[in-house]
Amino acid sequence: METRLIPVIDNSGLRSYLEVPGGTIFEGAYFINSLLSDAVRLDMSLLHLTGEEVAELDKQTECKQIRKRMRELNYKKLEAISLGINPIEYKKEWHVLSGKLFRLEREMKKGSAQL
Repeated sequence: METRLIPVIDNSGLRSYLEVPGGTIFEGAYFINSLLSDAVRLDMSLLHLTGEEVAELDKQTECKQIRKRMRELNYKKLEAISLGINPIEYKKEWHVLSGKLFRLEREMKKGSAQL
């Protein structure tokens, strides 16, 4: 299996390279982007990707952020229930995010079939 060196950068500005599987730079970046935390991100300035590939990586990152927000809402909802507070506002926001995530992932699936 082929591997690629993908540049990543942390919040302090320190750049490093991760060796990841992938036949192309985009495949490697797409693979590792799903595993990176908020403290480390892809160094897009060194990847030399097309506009469509950058858009796909941005969508993937947005999906990660939506999932993180949904997890936070679940914790807040549970905390509200334990305090005897109605969690309806958390549920509403969670459902809005769930719909947005569904549409975004469906769009990504269509886009990856074209790449």
